[in-house]
Amino acid sequence: MLPFAHVSNDKKQITLINPQAVNLDAYKEKLEQAIKSYERRLNLVIWRALSQEERDKFKECGPVQYMQHKEALLEALENLGWPISYEDVMLLEDEILAALTYVQQASDLQKAVRKETEKSSESHIRINKKVIDIPDIPLQHVLLE
Repeated sequence: MLPFAHVSNDKKQITLINPQAVNLDAYKEKLEQAIKSYERRLNLVIWRALSQEERDKFKECGPVQYMQHKEALLEALENLGWPISYEDVMLLEDEILAALTYVQQASDLQKAVRKETEKSSESHIRINKKVIDIPDIPLQHVLLE
């Protein structure tokens, strides 16, 4: 099966026509690796920019999780006069949030495909059952038509 997609000209949107041809598990795995990499980078960049006094407030010996301590870390960076650019921090955060959104969308798409496949299988089973259950027509005539 080949993947087939429609790219919208006026919107930043891609519509998958054949989602079963896309390896969404591999796609999600790559996204999750990128998320971990970006989170590590963001945590480390911020940790290195903090003074020892600010680091001591977190009572941890290594970088803290930005997403869990966002407000406190942003406040600490502001108190230090933004030793790293606010825009750089927001850029990394936005990339992480976008990747998380893509993971969720891929999961939702997988769920929708599973539902559609189940529905299709159920209706196929019902149709076959109805054909086989007709007592007046021999099965060989049904199969030949």
